[in-house]
Amino acid sequence: MQSSHRIATLHFGVAIFLFLSLIVLGTSTSTNAQQPASNPSEERDRGIQLYQQGDAMGAIELLRKAVEHHKDDISAWHCLGLSLQQVEKRDDARKAHEKAAKIADALLSSSLDRAINLPKTQLLEAADSAERYLALSVHPSKKKTEEWRDRADFLRVFAPSNDLGVKAYSGKDVTTKPRVLSKPEPTYTEDARKHQITGTVILRCIFAADGRVINIVPIRGLRYGLTRKAITVAYAIKFIPATKDGHPVSM
Repeated sequence: MQSSHRIATLHFGVAIFLFLSLIVLGTSTSTNAQQPASNPSEERDRGIQLYQQGDAMGAIELLRKAVEHHKDDISAWHCLGLSLQQVEKRDDARKAHEKAAKIADALLSSSLDRAINLPKTQLLEAADSAERYLALSVHPSKKKTEEWRDRADFLRVFAPSNDLGVKAYSGKDVTTKPRVLSKPEPTYTEDARKHQITGTVILRCIFAADGRVINIVPIRGLRYGLTRKAITVAYAIKFIPATKDGHPVSM
């Protein structure tokens, strides 16, 4: 890839992994807000409940305890930031939102397994925290503005909307596997070229029986719009669907 200063070899590939299904399990609790919390999860859930009920000060007390015991709790940091904003503690709120966004960013960047299992709700909370951090920053520099907008986009693209109710088969269950006819190559964004970003985007998806690529989930991403570029071209892949007993099926 050629820039105004040098020529560098950049490797930006898209690996499409076929999969049976991706299930993200969430947790829910029904704790009473008046009962004492016995663990960080209960403190977080009760703190969130108090925030939703309008008790920001009560929420702050519980959520601070939750993040003290569990420093990587994205939801607790996010809601703590919201609660602190509500009582106009802007500097403390900014720091809490910074923690939520950076924790999620680090998890996605460091571990494939964590990226797969991180709930969509937490990704969206972290993306919102990134945007709120920027909004709460006083006269952020152009560099910081660019960094945090990119972080918000990076987090949000890992929480796509999926087509539900699709029965997909694994490779061992089909008669013939999908046959790719054409796969467009992703192009670089100007920001990625400027920052000399290199690497590979890995996506999971379903090759559907009707010829569509659906349920695209990023497993490994790249900054400055490259993950979005990869998803865009993945949707444009042309293929012959897998078959089972003579009928097209999703895989």
